[in-house]
Amino acid sequence: MQNKYIESIANTVLLLLFFMAAVSYNGKLLGRKAEDLFKKNAETKVILSPAKSQLSQFGLSNSALQEKSRGVWTFGKNAENGSIINTLAFSKGIYGFAGPVPMFLLLDKNMQIQQIILDENNETPDFLESIKEEGVIDQWLNKSPAEIMELKPDAISGATLTSNAINRSIKASIAGISNTASTNQWYAFADLKTVAAILVLLSGLLISFRAKKSKKLRTIQLSLNTLVLGLWCGKFISLQTLLGWTSNGMNLLTSIVVFIMLLLALVMPLFFKKKAYYCTWVCPFGSAQELAGKLSKRKWHPGKKLMRILKHSQTAVTLSLFFCLWMGIATDIANYEPFSAFLFKHASPIVLCVAGIGLLTAIVTPRPWCRFVCPTGQVLNWANKM
Repeated sequence: MQNKYIESIANTVLLLLFFMAAVSYNGKLLGRKAEDLFKKNAETKVILSPAKSQLSQFGLSNSALQEKSRGVWTFGKNAENGSIINTLAFSKGIYGFAGPVPMFLLLDKNMQIQQIILDENNETPDFLESIKEEGVIDQWLNKSPAEIMELKPDAISGATLTSNAINRSIKASIAGISNTASTNQWYAFADLKTVAAILVLLSGLLISFRAKKSKKLRTIQLSLNTLVLGLWCGKFISLQTLLGWTSNGMNLLTSIVVFIMLLLALVMPLFFKKKAYYCTWVCPFGSAQELAGKLSKRKWHPGKKLMRILKHSQTAVTLSLFFCLWMGIATDIANYEPFSAFLFKHASPIVLCVAGIGLLTAIVTPRPWCRFVCPTGQVLNWANKM
């Protein structure tokens, strides 16, 4: 019993280390600045004006700006030439894959958007490049506020959460300054993929109680996880997701599928004694590894000496990653977990290589990424044991 208490305390401490790393990573906890966490009267969110480099891209200078209201600056003679908007002032609760996606909008005197510049954010750079190339940003240019409110914008399949955050932030900002209401506010989260993903999660929940009676059912569920949750919907828990939620908070409506995943990951081990439920029954990449393992009956198992080392490797990888986040070293390393390989059109070559190596290795040894590397699984494991 005493050992269980010690283990519980140790895992609580390790989970606190995760929160510390998250605060260090983004300088915030649940949307509040790190320096304000222990103040009685924390400052309201600061909405910054464009930097010199951003103004230069707009063809303007600092002296040309006049602050009109929070997040809005006018420019030109008698402030009649146009305005610049920081979308962060109008997009509370709108998040991409890893948090808010703030932008500066350059509007002419007719309130038509002439140029859009992305500000600092925690999104995966490859996703943002795909979004730019596919015209998700350009579709808003040279339209009146009324046209913007009526527009049903395109979103990139696979980078939907990020592109929807951009689209909704632009709409909310134009609505905020023009007092025009959008007629299609629910487009961001009422879609077929969300319904399909929830049905697959429900299926996995039911099958998990019958797995011992039917191996075929488990194989079907693993296939659904890989094909539907992973390849089609692009839904999974990653360290980047956990860091983003911890730093910025979460919009439940736009993150409902991943929230259900996290809820199952915490509740199932606690109330139904299903250890590592998410990793075993939900995770698309874990499912893909297990399916890859079915390609060969011959398996390689590490020897006792090597296994003594490998059983601690996951903890070592996770703590090393936290150390990098605390020290500000390679802070984008969380982007390179193999999960985003399911979004293969937008994933980086490094992610695709890591995922490929993981799947090839899984043919000869069971779930190598899950057992020996995965920092996301380790954080969830600490939460379960706490």
